[in-house]
Amino acid sequence: MNRKKVVCSCYGITKGDIADAVENGAATFKEVKKQTKAGKACGHCKKKIKKLVKKLAD
Repeated sequence: MNRKKVVCSCYGITKGDIADAVENGAATFKEVKKQTKAGKACGHCKKKIKKLVKKLAD
C-alpha cells in the first residue's frame, strides 16, 4: 500500500492517514471521518474510504 497516495483531495488525507485512524480504533467510515475529516466535504472519496477501512480492519 502506498501510504502517501491521497484518497480525499478536499482535505489531503492519504491512505496512511486512514491506516493510522484504523490502527487507533476507527472501524467504520464514520469513525475514520471523525478522526481525519476524510469524506466530510464533497463525499467523492466515500466509497474508496469505506473499501480501504474494510480491507484494513479485517
